[in-house]
Amino acid sequence: MDPLAAQAVLDAACSALQEDGAVVSRALALSSRTASAALREGRNMDFLVGISLQTETALPEPEVSSGAATLEVMTWLFGGIPSWFVPTLEYPLSGRMELAVFDLNDQDTRSWLKLTEPASLPSPAHKLVSGGGSRSLSLVDRSDGAGAVDNYLLSIIMPPMFVAGDPEMVRRVLNEEATSGFLEKLRNDLRTRLLRDEKDRTLRVVFPQASAGGAFAFDLFSSAPGGIRVLDLHRIAEGAERYRWVLRGDELQRVNSLLEKDGQARVEVPGGVPLVAGRNLVKIRALRNDGIRVSRTVVLISDGQK
Repeated sequence: MDPLAAQAVLDAACSALQEDGAVVSRALALSSRTASAALREGRNMDFLVGISLQTETALPEPEVSSGAATLEVMTWLFGGIPSWFVPTLEYPLSGRMELAVFDLNDQDTRSWLKLTEPASLPSPAHKLVSGGGSRSLSLVDRSDGAGAVDNYLLSIIMPPMFVAGDPEMVRRVLNEEATSGFLEKLRNDLRTRLLRDEKDRTLRVVFPQASAGGAFAFDLFSSAPGGIRVLDLHRIAEGAERYRWVLRGDELQRVNSLLEKDGQARVEVPGGVPLVAGRNLVKIRALRNDGIRVSRTVVLISDGQK
């Protein structure tokens, strides 16, 4: 796959993962070309998602959909132009997409990142695959450029299902629609798995649905005894200096006492988090005394007014 096409797939994947908070609050395409380099480049993120895509190289032989064919013939006989838009030819797909998802808070992954000598990559937390299926295309889908006029002229003397169309156009549309379909399925599968994993974590950060006024608070949950050694918050926004807040002193002792007693504690940032106009990434990082860590990010949108 050429670099521009690969970048387009990465951009589409990022949009799918963060659309309406589907899986993550923000997804970024990294510049690394190998898994090891990507793990190091993204070490301060929550997850790393590696994408493998196999596209259609040879044009598959289509089959005529009987139901769509009936509709196409009827519209061709009595309307003409509407028949161009009936998806009559169904193309089987052989392509596939695979996601390898690394949890960058996993202890094995963190240990690998500390190594100075080359070593085998840590195992991904999840591997998801979507492939196969089929896509149905209309004459409009199969026509492009100068050849489109000839295709439409041919459809005057025969139903559009008998007009093959432009092979390159067909292949491009099939790959675009297949990629979109693969991403939709894998996004839903990944969301389900991450939600399931989150409930089983020893240490969790949970953001409330809303905070009162300008306050900012979040909840810590711990399913096993053990206090927090370090907890900090980072506010990252384009064009603004990074803001950092650290839980310490009496407040750290209070949180640890509640975690030991009840397994959960509310953490409040005094005065709230200073926000700038636009998107603000707020990242919470916590490290327990036993080495278990968690990092979670939420995006806050501000109009810049206090």
